[in-house]
Amino acid sequence: MTISPVPWSKNMKETSAPKLLERGRFDQNKRAFPFFDTDRKDNEEIPFIEVTRSSVTFYLQTGPIKEYGVNGCQIDDMIKFVLDTISVFNEKFPCQENENALKNLQKAWKWLAMRKMDREARQVEGTNQD
Repeated sequence: MTISPVPWSKNMKETSAPKLLERGRFDQNKRAFPFFDTDRKDNEEIPFIEVTRSSVTFYLQTGPIKEYGVNGCQIDDMIKFVLDTISVFNEKFPCQENENALKNLQKAWKWLAMRKMDREARQVEGTNQD
């Protein structure tokens, strides 16, 4: 199964989305995740998903976006990160378990996208309203 790319949250700043390593550059003996390290200068704001060689930190959205603005990543961004990671692992070490995990993570991401579309249609997305 080939996972088609899923866009990162449209609410996340472009500079906050992790950048995947090019195919073939990921060495699991040297890096825990198949992403470039987050390149951040001391005076820049912290990205919503910060990646290093051996760790990842997710800074989650706090409060409704319409009240507080975008100040962190969404749950669907975390799922996308895991999808990309497992997809890279599965290219090197394919197995049915990885395929099943990818299918179910993709389903979870799609259900959250459907929820978001429903909330946008009802004009309650980004609020604490049901």
